[in-house]
Amino acid sequence: MNEVIIRIIDTANNVLGDLELGNFNDFPLAITKGIVNLDNLKERTGTYTKTFKVPNTKNNSNLLSSVDNINSRKDFRKALNKKPCIIIVNNNPIEKGFVQVSNVYNGFNLDSFELVFFGNNIDWVKASSEKSISTIDFRNNTQVYGRAEILATNQSTYVTSDHAYPAIDRSDDNTYKPVFYIRNVIDKGLKEIGWKYDSDFLDSSDISKLVADFDGEFKLSDADVEATRLQTEYIGSPISLGFAPSVRRIIYNNDTTLPNQDSNNNYSTSTGLYTVPINGSYNIYFTFSTTGSFSAKFDIVINGQGITDIGTGRILENGEEQFGGRVNQPNAVDGGSTDITFYGQAGGIPLNAGDTISIYGYGNNGNLFTEGYFQVVRKPVIELGDSYELNSTIPTDIKLIDVINDLTRMFNLYYWTDIKSKTIFFEPRNTFFTETDPLNWTDKLDLSQKYNIDYVSTYPRNITFKYKDLKNDNWLKGWQDVNKRTYGKYNYVLPDRFAEGTDTVSLSLFSASYAQRANDLNKPENGLPIKDVSPITLRIWSKYSEDKPNEQVKDYNPKIYFYQYGSQTSINGDTRKVDFLGTNTSTIPYGMFESYDNTTSVANLNFANHVNSDGSIEKGLFDTYYSNMFKNIEEGGRLIAYFNLNSVDIDNLDFRKLVYLDYPADVKGYYLIESVIDYKPLNNELTKVSLFKFENLGSVTIDGTQGGNNDAETDDGDNPTELDPIFIEATILLDDDEGSYEILLPVNSVNQFNGNIEQVFK
Repeated sequence: MNEVIIRIIDTANNVLGDLELGNFNDFPLAITKGIVNLDNLKERTGTYTKTFKVPNTKNNSNLLSSVDNINSRKDFRKALNKKPCIIIVNNNPIEKGFVQVSNVYNGFNLDSFELVFFGNNIDWVKASSEKSISTIDFRNNTQVYGRAEILATNQSTYVTSDHAYPAIDRSDDNTYKPVFYIRNVIDKGLKEIGWKYDSDFLDSSDISKLVADFDGEFKLSDADVEATRLQTEYIGSPISLGFAPSVRRIIYNNDTTLPNQDSNNNYSTSTGLYTVPINGSYNIYFTFSTTGSFSAKFDIVINGQGITDIGTGRILENGEEQFGGRVNQPNAVDGGSTDITFYGQAGGIPLNAGDTISIYGYGNNGNLFTEGYFQVVRKPVIELGDSYELNSTIPTDIKLIDVINDLTRMFNLYYWTDIKSKTIFFEPRNTFFTETDPLNWTDKLDLSQKYNIDYVSTYPRNITFKYKDLKNDNWLKGWQDVNKRTYGKYNYVLPDRFAEGTDTVSLSLFSASYAQRANDLNKPENGLPIKDVSPITLRIWSKYSEDKPNEQVKDYNPKIYFYQYGSQTSINGDTRKVDFLGTNTSTIPYGMFESYDNTTSVANLNFANHVNSDGSIEKGLFDTYYSNMFKNIEEGGRLIAYFNLNSVDIDNLDFRKLVYLDYPADVKGYYLIESVIDYKPLNNELTKVSLFKFENLGSVTIDGTQGGNNDAETDDGDNPTELDPIFIEATILLDDDEGSYEILLPVNSVNQFNGNIEQVFK
C-alpha cells in the first residue's frame, strides 16, 4: 500500500496543511495525463483526475475554507476558488496543481467533500484565457510617434523592441502603424501570469520575425482620451480686468459640478493652469462674457508664469502655426454683456507633456469678466509628434490564449508543462519528440494483459485548413470573388477508408493577408515606370478597386505576417523604394505573408504551397508542419496496453521523450505517449497507456493545384484578371409544337472541398 498525501499550499508555496483522506481503500484517486489525441487535430490535453471524495472533517473543512457551511462567507480565503496543492506518493511529489470542491455531501455517517484535481498546465491555460493583450506592459510602453523614433524602431529587432512600423499599403495615408512581435507578446504575457516558455521554434531567427497587426485603427482608447478631458466654468463675482495694459489669468473655478469634469486632475482651480498629461494634438475651447464700454482681449497662453504676468509664456496668436489663440472682443453696447466663443483649430494644437495651458484676459477700461467655460481634450487620432501607449492601441477583447491557439493551429505545436519550474515547452510536432534518451518501458509492459492495436479512422475524409474569414479587408474579399477561392486555405483529402464529410481547422483570431506592388507608397524617380520601383508589401484596402481608396479601412480582423526590413529588387533588376514620411529610401520596412514578385518572404504562411516564378516550390504550412503527421495518421498504428508504472515513473514523465519497447517483436519500436489513463497512486495497480507508433513514413502527397497568391504578371500591381464563365448551348422546346429557341446555360459542378454546386470558370 502506497502512502498518498494531498498537501494544500498557498500561492507562495507555504504549506497550509494535509487533507485527511480517511480509509485509503475508499480513496479512488485516478490521474490521467495526456498531451495529444491524434483523433482530434484541435485537441491538446493536460493532467486531471476523476472526482474523488475526502471526509468532511474539521481539518478538511478548514483547509477547504468551510465550503460545507452554506452560511459561511464565501469571500473568506476565496472559498470557492481552486486550492493550490501537491500530490505526494511515498514522499515523492508527483503532481502539482489545484483541487476544487465540486460537491459537499452531508449525511449521518458519510459526510464528505467531492473534489477534482487539475494539473498546473490547466492553470496557465485558464490564466492566459483571462489575460488581455491590451494589459501587457510592453517595453517602453509610452512611445513618441516621431520620424526618428519610427526609424530607430524599424532598424531594431524583437531583442530590443516589442513592436515595429512596417509600411502597409492601406486605404488612407496612415501607412505606418505599430505591429507587435508575436514572440514578445507570448513571452511578456506568460511572465505576467507567472509562467515562462522554452521554445527553439519561437526563438528561431525566422519565427521571431512574426508580428501581429491587432487592429485597423491607430488612435487612443476612449479611456485615454477621457483622461485628458477638462470642462470647467467660472462661478462667482465678476472679476475686474483692470485698465490697459493690465493682464490677468482667468481662473475657471468649478470643474466638479456636472457637466464639468476633470477625472485625471490635470487642472488646478486655484491657479487656473491645465497641465498637459501626454504629448499630442489638443483641441481647446473657451467662452467668456464681459461688461464694459471698451473691448477686452483674451489669449491662450502656453506655460504662462504668473497670475498677472505671462512672463516667458507663449501666446498662441492668430496665424501662428495655423492655429488661433488671440481673441479681441468687440466694443460692448451701452456697457452691456458680450459673449464670445473661441475654438482651437480643427487640426488641434500640438502640445508636450508638462506644458501648461491657461487663459489670460487684458482689460481696457475697467472691463469685468463675468462668466465662461474652458474646455481641453486631446484628439484621439495619433499623429506625428504625439505620444501614446503601445497597449492602448490593442482592442481589449483579444486574449493571450487567442494568440497561442492560432499559433498552435498554424504550426501544429505540441505543449509540455514542467509544473516545478512553471515552464511551458512547445515545438512543432515534427521536432517536439526526441529519440534521445528514450524511456525504456520494455520491462514495465505487462504481457499477461491483452493489448489493442488500432488505427485512426475517426476523421471525415476532407480536412480543411484556413484562416479566419475576412472582415472589412475588401480588396482581398474582391480578389477571392474573382478567383473563386479562399486565399490562404488548403484542403487535404484522406483515403477512402475514412468516412465522407469535412472537418475544418480554422484560426479564430487572425485572417490572411495579401502582398502587392504598393504604387502609392513610392515617389517615382528618373522617369522609371512606377511598377518597377514600387515596394512590395501587404495591401489592406476598404474597397476592391484599381485606384487606392481614400477612406480609412477600419475594424478588420487581426493579421499575422512577417516583418522584414531591407532592400527589394524587381525582376528587371530595379531597386525598389518606399516613401518614408516624405523621403524616398531603398531600405524598406515591409510585411510579407508569402513570396511575391521577386520579393521573398521569410517563410510561406499560406496553408497551400506557392510556386515561384522560377518554378521552385515554397512549402506552405500544411506541407511543412502537417504532412508528416497525416502520413502517420493514414498508415501508423496505436498501441493501447497496460504498464506497471510507479510514482517515480509518473514524476519523471516527460511527454517529449519517446517510449521504447524491445519486445514482443510485433510491437517493437519507438512510440509517442498520447495519454496515461487512470494512474492510481494509492494501489500498485497496472496503468493503461495509449501509445502511437513513432516512425518516419515520409509525407503525404501535396495537391499542387491549390496555389498561393497570383504572380505579378497576373496581378500587374492592380487587380487580377476576372475569370470568364463557361457556357454550353441548349435548345428549349416550346409547348404544343410551337417551335424552339437556343440559349446559353452556365456550366456548374460540385466543389469537392465543400460539396456546394458552383459555376465553372476558365
